[in-house]
Amino acid sequence: MSKEELSLLDSLRGLVMLQQEFLRLALFVASQGPATFEGEKLICSLPDGQKRTSTLLAMAAGQSLETLLCMAKLRGIPVRDAYPIARSAIESFVNASYLLAESDEIADRAIRYVSFASWRHHNRKFGSGEFSIEVLSDPDPSATLANEYPEFNGKGKGVWTSLDVPSRIRRVGELSGHRAGSRLLAAYGLIYSLSSEVIHGSPFGASYFYSTHLNGESTTEAFLAGSVRHLEEILIAVLHAGCGYLTAFFGRQSMQAPLNAEEKIFARLLDLSTKPSSAFPPTPIEVGSDREPQSNAV
Repeated sequence: MSKEELSLLDSLRGLVMLQQEFLRLALFVASQGPATFEGEKLICSLPDGQKRTSTLLAMAAGQSLETLLCMAKLRGIPVRDAYPIARSAIESFVNASYLLAESDEIADRAIRYVSFASWRHHNRKFGSGEFSIEVLSDPDPSATLANEYPEFNGKGKGVWTSLDVPSRIRRVGELSGHRAGSRLLAAYGLIYSLSSEVIHGSPFGASYFYSTHLNGESTTEAFLAGSVRHLEEILIAVLHAGCGYLTAFFGRQSMQAPLNAEEKIFARLLDLSTKPSSAFPPTPIEVGSDREPQSNAV
C-alpha cells in the first residue's frame, strides 16, 4: 500500500476542487452552450424545464461545496455548522439529478412551485393554539389558491414532489442508471440522518458532534482532532453526491469523455475513503490559547 503525501483532509479538499471543475463544465454546457472536452463536443439536449430547474439546484449545491472548502480549514466548535451546509448540498444534488432524470412535466411543476411557494410565504398561518400568527397579503387566499394554483390545492398537494428523498434517489437510479443512483444513495446514508439531528438541535446531534471521535480522551487536542474527522466524513459524503449528479447529467446525455473523468474521480474517492489512517500523514492541529470547552455530552 502506497503512503499518501497529503493528509486525508487535504486530499479530499483537492478532490472536491477537481470535481468542482467538472460541475462548472456541466453548468456551462447547460446554461451557456456547447463546449469541448478531450475532443468531444458537449451539447446539452435536456428539455428547457429540466435544464432550468436542475441547473438552478446544481449551481446552489456547487456554492455550498465552495463554502465547505473554506470551512475545511476550521477546527473545533465551528465545524458543527458544516453539517447543515453539507445536507443542503447533498439534497440539492439529489433534487437536481431527479429533475433531469424525470419527465419535463415534473420540472414544470417544480417551476410552478416556485411561484406558489412565494405566494404561500406571504399567506400562511404558523404556530399552535394561542401562540399562532396569520400572515396575509391576499384579500382572498382561498380563491387565489383555487384559481391560480389548483394543482397545489388540497391536503398533501402543496409540495413540488410527493416523493421522499430515498424515492427520488430510486427514480434517479431507475432512469439514469445504477451508477448515479448508488452514488447519491451513499451520500444520503453517510450524512442525511446525522445532519438532521444537528440541524434540529436534538440532544443526540449535540452529543454526536462533541463526543464522537474522541477515542476515550477528554482533552482539547482530542476534540480538535475529532473535528477534523467530522470534516473528512462530510467531504466524503458531498463528493459522493457530486459524483452522483455528474454521472446523471453526463450519462443522461451520453457525454462519454466527462463521464470517464467522473469515474476516475470516484475511483480516487473510494481509494481515499477506504485506506487506513496510517496511510496518511496527520492533519496539523493548532491549539490556541482559548481552549475549547470539554465534552460532557450524554
